[in-house]
This record gives sequence, structure tokens and C-alpha cells, in this order.
Amino acid sequence: MNRISSALDLARNFRRHRAVAHPNTARFAYHWMKGSVELPYGPVKMHIEPTSLCNLRCVMCPQSLDAIGDDFGYMDLSLFEKIVEQAEGHVREVNLFFRGESLLHKRIFDMIRICADAGIVSNISTNATMLTEDYSEQLIKAGLGKMTISFDAGEPEMYEKMRQGAKFKRTLRNVLQFLHEKRRSGLSNPYVVMQVIQLWGKGSTGLIPEIPPDFIRRFDGLPVDEWDSLWAHGWAGTMGNDGDEYSARPIGPHYFPCNWLWKSMAVYWDGTVPACCADFSNEQIVGDLNDNSLMEVWNGKGMQAIREAQISGDLSGYKLCASCDAIWQDPGSSWKLFSVLRSITTRSPLPSLVRQKRAKPVIET
Repeated sequence: MNRISSALDLARNFRRHRAVAHPNTARFAYHWMKGSVELPYGPVKMHIEPTSLCNLRCVMCPQSLDAIGDDFGYMDLSLFEKIVEQAEGHVREVNLFFRGESLLHKRIFDMIRICADAGIVSNISTNATMLTEDYSEQLIKAGLGKMTISFDAGEPEMYEKMRQGAKFKRTLRNVLQFLHEKRRSGLSNPYVVMQVIQLWGKGSTGLIPEIPPDFIRRFDGLPVDEWDSLWAHGWAGTMGNDGDEYSARPIGPHYFPCNWLWKSMAVYWDGTVPACCADFSNEQIVGDLNDNSLMEVWNGKGMQAIREAQISGDLSGYKLCASCDAIWQDPGSSWKLFSVLRSITTRSPLPSLVRQKRAKPVIET
């Protein structure tokens, strides 16, 4: 997330984030606040997409709107090895997921091993519908660093409404089976996050949504390292608008440059590079790792141009950025702290932009 409060999460859940708690993190923060467009370091984190295919159509995911179109495929292992080879020494953590369900890729265990051999922590986010006993054992043995299990709502009826195509009891069985396997292994990794997404609706507040206590009790005594409860978000304005199954959480009125462009890189299954992991439909492509190196794309014209747009606040040429939840903040203490620090670093204030309507595709000043 783009919020300053995520820095507090780094401290509270150090084991989860220790891969990116590194001197390069301070460099990224400095150059983000300074507004550098050409960076003297590589991405600290990456999303590399093993596959864009998914076996579910969740109401809070752009997959349910067919946002991907016909862009479905599996990353070739040789391309993956090439990317990791170039990432070594720069990237601290790789999210082996993006638009699809990673366990659909038959070489996912090899991808995890390749990351481990390069000293890069691998992370998978899964809907757990394919998390069989055999897969559980292989994921642990391969050296997976983190596992985020998306098990929403905590109530069977709401879960099956949100995760269309999944069955609560079957997924619960898979997750319990995985956790028992991790306990039997005696290993501390993967770090397990149980992520519970709730749909924003009438009566919802800005507080973190509550997870049903009965649901949490199902996992008593099992190695769940963290519970992560959050509201469904808008995927850069593509979800949660009129006609969708839900309303995304409202966003704040004040502009806040996105830090993603200074710390992370996303890669589709075919090697093309979108500006960020909110781009499900190839709208803002900044490079191709088949034709250029990781660092050439990272500091290429496409990335420099979008960083410059974020600095100036002129996002008229970047529809996804202009509609994204990540860059609009409530005027709380976190936003004020960032504003002060940035003013000290750059000797100039933030662009004085005020958001009027969530769905508006272009920012007005």
C-alpha cells in the first residue's frame, strides 16, 4: 500500500517484511520524497506473474470483469530464470503472483527454488482451492518465504458469494491441511498470513474490518503468523463503482505521490512490464524484459515519464493513476508527516490537488 501507516506495519510484523527492511529501503524513501526520476538503485520488490489464469471469478477482482481480455498464458521458465538473474543483488522479495492463481503453473515449485538459490524471498498469494496435501508439502520443501492465504469474510455464505467458484468447506480443509503440514515440518517458513477481505457496504467505517472470532478459533494451535483484515479496494478505479457487486472503500481528498514507482516492478507472464500491479489490462506498459534488461526498463523513458507525472501531479495521460486509491489520502497525521518530510527534502510543497469524485478519470486542479 502507498500509505505512511504501512511503515508502522514494517515494525509490527518484522518477520513478514524483513526481506525489504534493508538500506535500499531508506534510499528508496529518500528518492521518492525528493522526486528523482532516474534512480541509482534497482527495484527492491517485484511482482512476477507465473500465470494470468485464475480458477475463480471473485467479485472484488478485475478478473470478474474480464479485464484481462484474452491475455492468458504461463511464464516460460527460461524467461523467469533470466529475470531472477538480473534481479539478484537488487530485489529483496518477489511476489510470485499478479493477476492469476499461481498454483496453476506446473513449475511454480521450481520458481520458488530459483528465488531461494538467488537469495530472494518468494511470496505466494493464493485462494487455496488447489492447496492439496502434495502441493503443501512441495511448497514448504521448495523454500517458500511467505504464504498469503486469501480466505475472505470468515463466514461460509459470504465467502462463497465473494469467491465465486470456491466452496468454504473444501478451502477450509485445504488450509488446515497446509498448516498441519507446516507444523509437522518444524520450519518457521513460510510465514503465513491469513488475509480476510471484507466488502465495504452500508454502515462500514474507516476502521479495520472485524474478523469473526469463531473463524479465528478454527485455527487455534496452528502456525498462522498474522491475521490481515482489510476492505476491498478499487483497483485503480476499475472496481467498486456503479454496477459492481460492491462499493470500494472511499478514498481521501488529498494527493500523495505513489511510492510504487520508486520501489517496485511488476512483470506479466510474457515479460511485458506494466507501471504497477493494479494494471490488469495492459493500459500503462513501460517496457519489455524480452527486449531490455531489468535496469534498462527500471530507468527507461516509460518509468521516468510516469515518475515525473506523479511528481507534478499531472496525471492526465495516466488514467489508472488518476483513479487510484493509493494516491489519495485523508488529511491525518500520516499525510501531514509525509508532507513535512517531503517539503524538507525537496524544498517544495506537494501539488495542491483535491479529489472531488472517486470515479473521475482525470485529475482537475
